[in-house]
Amino acid sequence: MYPFLELFSARSHTHYFQHTRSFYIFRRVRIIALLLAVLQSAWILIDQWLLPVDVQWPIAIARLISSACFLALFSWWIKPYSRRLALIRLILLFSLLTAFHLFCNGVLILHGYEQAVAGYQFFPYMIICMMAIFPLAIIEVFGLTFLLTLVEVVTQLSSGAFGQIAGINTLWLLLVLAIVAGWASVNQLNMLLILYRQATRDPLTGLANRRLVLEQLENDISDCREHKKPISVLLFDLDKFKGFNDNYGHAAGDIVLKKFADILKKHARKKKDLAGRFGGEEFLMVMPEMNAVEATAMAKQIGDICRDVKVKVPSGEEVNFTTSIGVAVLKPGESQSDLIRRADEALYVAKNSGRDQFVLAD
Repeated sequence: MYPFLELFSARSHTHYFQHTRSFYIFRRVRIIALLLAVLQSAWILIDQWLLPVDVQWPIAIARLISSACFLALFSWWIKPYSRRLALIRLILLFSLLTAFHLFCNGVLILHGYEQAVAGYQFFPYMIICMMAIFPLAIIEVFGLTFLLTLVEVVTQLSSGAFGQIAGINTLWLLLVLAIVAGWASVNQLNMLLILYRQATRDPLTGLANRRLVLEQLENDISDCREHKKPISVLLFDLDKFKGFNDNYGHAAGDIVLKKFADILKKHARKKKDLAGRFGGEEFLMVMPEMNAVEATAMAKQIGDICRDVKVKVPSGEEVNFTTSIGVAVLKPGESQSDLIRRADEALYVAKNSGRDQFVLAD
């Protein structure tokens, strides 16, 4: 059921996958906007050959205006990882094409050339097929299909074609194309989710890998600075883990790593925190909008649970483990590497002070 929810609505996606999908949409919108800007202007020469003389200039002006709008959309590079802006960019792309289609259709109807000009009747089909280019959730596909179908219904009502055989055929073909394009779009989203997990997850623990943790920490730092909110990190090291592997075997060590990963998953706030394996027996948890008091409380809670939990190893024994934790809160003007360095220094102090404890940096 959970995989279906991921495909049904983007709200079920993690905060960090939202960044990836938003950038994917941002990049594709820019490419398509640039292509459309060039094609809209270049097509004026073809219109001079195909269109009747009395509609050439209005449509040529409309093409130049839409071309300028597409260039503006291409140049809009602010916040490429924002989900809200990604959807706004996508809606603008479809809206600009739809507005151009409505204007041209109106001009052709006004001059009595609605059925006499080749090519312009195919705009609705082209627009709805463009959904297949983007990784969209099912509910987003439904929304875009509804809007584009509504525009076609309004167009048919204004031209008197609604309810006639030609109008019904157009709507039927639009819905068929919407189903095909929507299916391709949802499959793109599913493939992106699969590739994202493969590229960003640690295969043993299922947590984020080092690359994802560092990338998202950088993004979270930017977001928290922009909204003037704190951000904290917890750096964990399982105590005497090498000796544990020597005594009980690497299979037992893997069981402990998985158990500790489960503890981090349960304590990470949904769609906010990111827990990842930083390397070996080191783990890092990124906690946006969390201050020093809240971060140390989280560290204490995780440390207490690790101390009390029992893990059954392949030999049949039940063993426990502990962790040392370095806590650091971002300072004004501090870089990502400096924040992690201070957390590492605090972790070093915790280990040298007897282990099985947390230390707040500075």
